[in-house]
Amino acid sequence: MGVSEGSSSASRGFSIGIDVGGTFTDLACGDGESLWRAKSPTDPQNFGRGVLGACQLVADQIGLGLGDFLGRVERFGLGTTAVTNALVEKQGARAGLLTTAGFEDTIAMARSRRVSIEGYLVPPWTPIERSSVVGVQERVDRNGNVLVPVDLEAIRAAVTDLLETQRIEALAVSFLWSFKNSENELSVVEFVRREFPGLPVFSGAELHPSIREYERTLVAVLNAVTSTALDGIEALAQQLADTGLRVPLLLLQTSGGTVTLAEARRAPVVLVASGPAAGVMAAAEVCADEGITDAICGDMGGTSFDLAVIAGSQPQRSERGELHGMILAQPRVDTLSIGSGGGSIAWVDGRGLLRVGPRSARAWPGPACYGNGGQDATITDALVVLGYIDPSSFLGGTKTLDREAALRVCATLGESLGLSAEETAWGIREIALAEMTKATRLHAGSSGLDPRHLSLISYGGSGGLFTASIAAATNIPRVVVPPAASVLSAFGAASADVRRQRIKSADVLLGRADAEEISAELKRLGSGVFQDVGDDGVPEGDRVVAYDVGVRFFRQTSEVSVPLEGTTFDAKAIRAAFLEQYAARYGVGAIGRDAQLEVTFLRAVATGRLPRATFPIDTASRTDKAPEPSSHRPVFLDRDGSEQVPCYRTPDLVPGDRIHGPALADDVDTTVFIPRGAVLTVGAHRSLRLDVTPDAA
Repeated sequence: MGVSEGSSSASRGFSIGIDVGGTFTDLACGDGESLWRAKSPTDPQNFGRGVLGACQLVADQIGLGLGDFLGRVERFGLGTTAVTNALVEKQGARAGLLTTAGFEDTIAMARSRRVSIEGYLVPPWTPIERSSVVGVQERVDRNGNVLVPVDLEAIRAAVTDLLETQRIEALAVSFLWSFKNSENELSVVEFVRREFPGLPVFSGAELHPSIREYERTLVAVLNAVTSTALDGIEALAQQLADTGLRVPLLLLQTSGGTVTLAEARRAPVVLVASGPAAGVMAAAEVCADEGITDAICGDMGGTSFDLAVIAGSQPQRSERGELHGMILAQPRVDTLSIGSGGGSIAWVDGRGLLRVGPRSARAWPGPACYGNGGQDATITDALVVLGYIDPSSFLGGTKTLDREAALRVCATLGESLGLSAEETAWGIREIALAEMTKATRLHAGSSGLDPRHLSLISYGGSGGLFTASIAAATNIPRVVVPPAASVLSAFGAASADVRRQRIKSADVLLGRADAEEISAELKRLGSGVFQDVGDDGVPEGDRVVAYDVGVRFFRQTSEVSVPLEGTTFDAKAIRAAFLEQYAARYGVGAIGRDAQLEVTFLRAVATGRLPRATFPIDTASRTDKAPEPSSHRPVFLDRDGSEQVPCYRTPDLVPGDRIHGPALADDVDTTVFIPRGAVLTVGAHRSLRLDVTPDAA
């Protein structure tokens, strides 16, 4: 169920954003003056059903038929877990790999990395069978000279054998020195695409032309493995078009921008973890509205609690991430995720200790209180038992939760612990709170930020019930709960810029770099990526290109991205900017002031602005002195028992209203808990600001 904030002009078009989560499909819709939102259960077997269900809910709110509503949409952004699920569930396409002879085990060796599984250190998941890897007789030296050209007839035989004996559905090609000279690799790619037109082919040199053969090869392999993951999205796009949608889908990518479906087909892995990235981009807009430059974002949905950092008004990004222990060379919004969501299941381990997550009840059967047959106690069940969630007003009153079922599963879980249902529920809440607090403290500290100077941007359907307590425990003085907090990732899908990039490996010492040559190369990259965004439908006047270079201490493992002023390559300015960033993130003591620096990559990033949703300003004011609670309900503020707590309806609050804790602010799709010692203030954009002290913990 969603709500309208303001009144819409009948002539304006709509910007829609959708985030397909593990439990709910969230939708945010704006027309520049109003904002609507909706939640529809996610169907794991057919996620399009949840998308269309959410669209129908908003169409009903506006008073339009579904076809008329979709016909007035000017922008349709979608964050999907399709690619992530294919990798998490290890159910992607069967892929083959052509690589330089002698390097067939590059993926399997995984840089000698190990991951912990049930207490054992084991190699990370290998996304491709060793029998599907073929070594090709080819060689390029370190200077880019072709020493051994490719025999294309041998390639024909190798691919034919992979198709007939290994039954491959997609092919990755990645040669050892192709980042230096891609002639051999691209000749193979072009040959296979021409001779085997039905076989999707992914090239490491095309997708990630940078040094490090493991990361470059893995990018090609994972894109091949996920090449069929977008089939459901194409079916959804056709269904939406048949229903009335006239604009193309824009898919959220892990870097926080959007790409077209055609570009996502070329590189599906750019969609990994796109939902959390969309939420962070929307949180950055909230920070801009609130005048906040440094913040930590906490997104608690039905399955996980995701954290990210905004520093200097920009989301913190990393050049590579980790997926099941594999190093993924994919620029991304830097997020940390733990298994604490509303649907996270509580259980007792072999030592007789109460645990929470990471397994989730997801949308079906969901928490026991949903009434769908769930038999496991979840965080949501615990919050219902403790009074934090009102069973009669869930999703705006469209769904009544079963408190007796929540009591029953909590009591059953507590039997082996000698605890009552209420004591068990309190334990579930405290364990979840402790895990999220620990993760928040860790992520803020590892980013080199002082929590005392941060704000905590709280969103996700369950986030408002925990974040004030998290902030108090971590010495963060302020929490901001945005409007439409429960669907903020969907809002990000409705407002994120189109984003494309081109990258080129450099591998040169900073002091020896040819500034003119590098500037010329940056201009070539910029010209190409400027056209890429134009091909995505962005008018020329709405495209912007930014440039950066990767810099690291000589032969260090990882680099830091240093932004440039246009295409000018100023070695002195780059060194100063690198040292400043490095000190902020890792400490001054980690810097060798006279150490050599090297440039690892050159990059041009183009962004394009399209119609977008915005947070409307509320001009309402209150003539009386203070808001009055709409009701009271018993809430466990500690484990000893409940007390009557005042409850306020968030839609009834106006800018300037102040509420002292303990209290609850109930919206149609989320609730905010105001602990004792905290004060809530309503802002002009209807954000809820909670000023907290350590006593509020």
